[in-house]
Amino acid sequence: MGPMNLITLQLGAVALAFASATATAAPTVIEAKTFTFSNPDSQLADVLVSDTGSATTIRFSDFASSMAVKSSEADGTDYSGEMSFAARSGYLITGYSFSATFAGTLDAAVPPGGLAGAGTASNRGSVSLFASGADNWSRNGNRQVKLLNGNDAFVFNAGNIMLTQMSMSLNGSMTVFATPASWTTPDGVVHSQDSLAGLTLLNPTLTIYTSAVPEPETYAMLALGLAVIGLTRRRRQGRAAQA
Repeated sequence: MGPMNLITLQLGAVALAFASATATAAPTVIEAKTFTFSNPDSQLADVLVSDTGSATTIRFSDFASSMAVKSSEADGTDYSGEMSFAARSGYLITGYSFSATFAGTLDAAVPPGGLAGAGTASNRGSVSLFASGADNWSRNGNRQVKLLNGNDAFVFNAGNIMLTQMSMSLNGSMTVFATPASWTTPDGVVHSQDSLAGLTLLNPTLTIYTSAVPEPETYAMLALGLAVIGLTRRRRQGRAAQA
């Protein structure tokens, strides 16, 4: 391979790598059957899990990736994202359900033989979801955990709404703190062992519920049907009175 071809190949590889990085960091836009979802703050593309038309589930991959911290000392992370939903013509957003699970790890080191000098491990996390729409409609959900050693599942939901546009503000924070155990054995030797604290958010998913808006012709036919039923009832009542 000649020098010029090699340079061209290298430049092509650099361009491809840049394009891949740009695509990864690009805002998420999902075209569902009944609405368009946009997350302009995403660095990792969110994933369309299922789309039946009346219920659409999206996994927040970027949020899950951001909400993870594990350390033998002090550490933390946070996330803030603004998302929007626009129903397609002929549809309304009627509800949503957001679910996720906190997973915490606390492993405080303990000196052997009951010696003094135990380490510490702690964690703290929070997730909040604020949704808003027309006519001052809004819903707010918040979940907090502290000193979690295990799992904590939660759900935020809302129903009986009729929106063509909806915005969501999703926020989260995680902090952990750990100190090592330190002890001295009878021979005067100082020993140390790290503690560990961790906190992550598993499978954050959002399901949006939608329904079709009846066409004006449907309302007209319904009104006509009700009028016919009312007229029939009045005729029957008149005949009964004459009898």
